Amino acid sequence: MLPQIALLLVIITNIKRVDARNVKFDRFDAKILDALQRDGRLSVVDLADAIGLSPTPCARRIKALETDGAIEGYTAVLNPARVGLAVLAIVQVKLTEHTDETVARFEREIQLMDEVTRCFAMTGSYDFILEVYGKDLDALSNVVLKKLIRVPNVRDMQSSVVLATIKRSARIPLMHLKE
Repeated sequence: MLPQIALLLVIITNIKRVDARNVKFDRFDAKILDALQRDGRLSVVDLADAIGLSPTPCARRIKALETDGAIEGYTAVLNPARVGLAVLAIVQVKLTEHTDETVARFEREIQLMDEVTRCFAMTGSYDFILEVYGKDLDALSNVVLKKLIRVPNVRDMQSSVVLATIKRSARIPLMHLKE
């Protein structure tokens, strides 16, 4: 495997879609989710062997986890610098108003911007926090000054350029499933 690419499993991240209190996982489900988060390319046979199940029940459990939405999909995790994205910024956005229409319009506009890789609706001083990539500072400036600032109803923005990424993981904690 190339050092700059790892395969990863994406697990539920939007609590609005699934009521976590009603989802029941046993120890095998937890082991499957944990193993696939670490290596999404594990074969069913290897995964079954690692968690102590035979392949057929393991495959059924994986299918059930996918169907239930606990597993959203599989993807390659790329190293941004190795693919030419040298600059990352965290951009905080405040809207002029908070009507359903205004928020929905902002969210639609953000969905159209490939440079924005994450968008979080927040409590606090700002309404949204964005993760924005650019190949260099000029490209990042172009996104902020020519795209984001022009989204209707954006009142204020604050950008911070990331100097170093200390931890970067798409895995989510699963310790609560083992309790």
